[in-house]
Amino acid sequence: MLNKSIDFNALITHVGECCLSEKVCGKCDKDNCLIGYCEQSLLKAFKSNDEYIDDGIEHIPVSDTRLYDEEKVTDAIGFILNECKNCQLYHDEDCIINIIRSSLEVALLGDYMDYKGSSLIYFKDLESKDKEISQKVFSAFNKYNKTNLSYEGV
Repeated sequence: MLNKSIDFNALITHVGECCLSEKVCGKCDKDNCLIGYCEQSLLKAFKSNDEYIDDGIEHIPVSDTRLYDEEKVTDAIGFILNECKNCQLYHDEDCIINIIRSSLEVALLGDYMDYKGSSLIYFKDLESKDKEISQKVFSAFNKYNKTNLSYEGV
């Protein structure tokens, strides 16, 4: 069942801003593109009225080697993390938020990270992988977050 609080329109907009466009790619190949996969997944979840896509994480096109704009990708991840419900122990890998965040991590880091159901834990894990990127994603997260956390508090 679809969680009404997921802002699919805003997610599609933020993910779409990461698209390199057909000018760069020649033609849109959504099946082999990280951004195209995110867009397809978001539309599938929205149309099926379900926030979970079975095995969605398994179909991320990790072989996509395009160089995406780091600022746009970090901004999108920051927004996505605000859409996360911080399910903690109830985190599900097949959640649409997890799938699109993981896809963008591949674009940013070359692989996706194991998400432990909490944005705060995520920032600690990301910091151990790449402190500079962690700070950028955290800054983007705060841009969309109403509570404006401190990086030192993470």
